[in-house]
Amino acid sequence: MLNGGQLKTVYLEEMGDLREQPLGIGLMLLTMKEGSAAIEAAKFLTEKATEQSEPRIIDLVTTVIVYKFENLSRKEIQAMLGLGTQEPRAIREAKAEGREEEARSLVLRLLNRRFSKISKPLLSKIETLSLEQTEALSEAVLDFTTIADLKTWLQNNT
Repeated sequence: MLNGGQLKTVYLEEMGDLREQPLGIGLMLLTMKEGSAAIEAAKFLTEKATEQSEPRIIDLVTTVIVYKFENLSRKEIQAMLGLGTQEPRAIREAKAEGREEEARSLVLRLLNRRFSKISKPLLSKIETLSLEQTEALSEAVLDFTTIADLKTWLQNNT
């Protein structure tokens, strides 16, 4: 295929102006933009995606901007892109991951306080729990008297 002329190498730098490209290519070009150029490109793509009823493109644009501007808050990114109260998937996922981390951290602190040290296999099981399971475990910890209680709970709830 390479020698048969069926494939052609295309460089993003050669694609031209982002505003003249389809949304998908514009999204790829956004990944190369930095600073204020990235913000302007993201605004343009968000507006175009809104006009074309492409919420997945808005989610992808937001994801790119979240990674490019890690120091900005959710509200700053929403305001910057003109999204108003609409919360893009990237921001929803980041919030969910934060809640999961906080819940897991709390459970581990409670377990370490109750049992001093938790074995690595048990820690590994706890790390794989969903948010709902972790919250349930945080309540169950209050009733545990031995490490066997934790093992039993994990067997019954995972």
